[in-house]
Amino acid sequence: MKLKIRLVEEKDYQRVLDILNEAIAARKFTAQLSLATMEIRKPWFVHHSGKRHPMFVAELDGKVVGWITLTEFRSGREGFRFTSEVSYYVDSSVQGKGVGSMLMERAIEAAREIGYRNLVAVIFDSNVASQSLAKKFGFERWGHIPDAVDIDGKKFGCDHWGLKLQK
Repeated sequence: MKLKIRLVEEKDYQRVLDILNEAIAARKFTAQLSLATMEIRKPWFVHHSGKRHPMFVAELDGKVVGWITLTEFRSGREGFRFTSEVSYYVDSSVQGKGVGSMLMERAIEAAREIGYRNLVAVIFDSNVASQSLAKKFGFERWGHIPDAVDIDGKKFGCDHWGLKLQK
């Protein structure tokens, strides 16, 4: 398995949306309920093409199989400028094969380079695989919001996992 982690490029945008839409359709990993479209997500892609909030993709044999972003935590509130939210999705066909780990490793490295002091991951309390990934990289559960998410009448708690970044 030859896996490469790199910055997202415009040619990857549709594949990134496909992976996101797979997670949306699963109805258990994201609170986004409507499928993502290029029209709606284009500004998001542009935003994640900058140096402060990069998006990385995992490419396996020439195909994008996962992605991770660093995003503002509590956008518009400058006091949070040293904290970033990390979000990641991996194609179901390669989950459990180290793709998420490689993406997380690169995102943490980038967060340190940028100068963030904290990373926050918002993870459903039922998403054991994502919790395991966060724990593997030293994230700790910093908070819990019970029944914060309602998807088709099914309620999920939402956990905030945090990582203090050391220089």
